[in-house]
Formats: sequence, structure tokens, C-alpha cells
Amino acid sequence: MSTPGTLHPGDQVSVRERVYRFLRQQITTGEYAGGIRLTEEQIAEELGVSRTPIREALQRLTSEGLVERVRRGQLVVVEFDATARAELHELRVAFDQVAAKMLTAKTDSVDWAALYALLDPLGDALREFGVGSAQYSMVHLEFHMAVNRAAFTPVTSSFLQRQAFLYPTDDYVQQPGHEPVSQHRALLDDLSSGDLERATTAARIHALRGPGNTTLS
Repeated sequence: MSTPGTLHPGDQVSVRERVYRFLRQQITTGEYAGGIRLTEEQIAEELGVSRTPIREALQRLTSEGLVERVRRGQLVVVEFDATARAELHELRVAFDQVAAKMLTAKTDSVDWAALYALLDPLGDALREFGVGSAQYSMVHLEFHMAVNRAAFTPVTSSFLQRQAFLYPTDDYVQQPGHEPVSQHRALLDDLSSGDLERATTAARIHALRGPGNTTLS
């Protein structure tokens, strides 16, 4: 079994994008606090990739203003306050409901088998590395980005993927019968149902799940 996030021949573009999304999310969710120093070596070791995609991701994040270069060329995370994170989460909730609406309108033409197949690497990363790992987070991000790609046309999807929507790994509740893989399988069941209310409600609930929303069902 391959390690999620490990660089493989011919897969450089995918890994670059996956690393970039992961680091951006770590910053925008506050996992990487403002002011902490980012080093290529440490991140590469954590993610199990070479330093090249790390370097490129940090360059992109610097150009976006999420990382800044300070004394002696050190890279540090820019402060991303709670208000900004809350705004992005509101956008994520709204965005996911729109995606659910779009999926409902074209249920018969979506490759649902391919989306369900993404539950396998999700489960592999969960068993091998744990829910709090970088490897799981990257696979989890890829799952949600794939759902978004299925919802929109390639042009729209390409534009939206550059936006900083949040898909943290605590967007489900750890309750009996609601472990991560079954939670995401249930989400796909709802999105593929063809029922607009069911799909949009499921998207909203999934997006709102987290430590502060443990009463959602």
C-alpha cells in the first residue's frame, strides 16, 4: 500500500497541489499559529514528500500573503485571526450547499463510483496514520475537492479550487456509528440521492460538524 502524500514518479503536479492545499488549510484553520517558523525539512519529513513541492507551496503562500519572509530569510506564518477563519467557514457552508444543489441537478451524469472509491484511501490513511495526521488531512482534502470538481464544470471548478474554503478534519463528530469513513459515505449517499433538500441539508450539517457542534445529527 502506498503512503498518502508520498511523491511518486509522474505524480509531481498532484503532490504539489496536495501539499499546497494542506499547508494553506493549516494556516487558515489556525493549526499553524501566526508567527511560527516554517522549515522545508520539517514539513517534508511530516508529509513524507521531497522538499521541492514544499518549497513551491511556501512560495505560493508567500505571494498570497499567508507566509512572510523575515530576518535571515526565515519563513513565518502570518496571523490569521478568528474573524477571518469564521468568515471562511461561513463561505464553506454556503459553497457546499451550492455544490449539493448542482450535484442534485445532474445526479445521473456524476461518476459516483469514482467518488465512493476515494473512501478507500481515506480509510487507509485513517488506519495507518490516524485522524490527526497530515496524511489523513491531505486525503480528506482530496475527497472534498473531488466532490467539488464533480459538482461544477471544469472552468468553474478550477476557479473555485483556488479559493480558501475550509475542510478541516474535525468536520464530523466522533460519535458511535459516525467514524470518518462512514460519515463521508453517508454524505455521498445523501448527495447522490437526487433529493435536493436531503442533499443540501446533509452538506450543511457536514460542514457545521466540529467540536462546538456535537448536537448535530
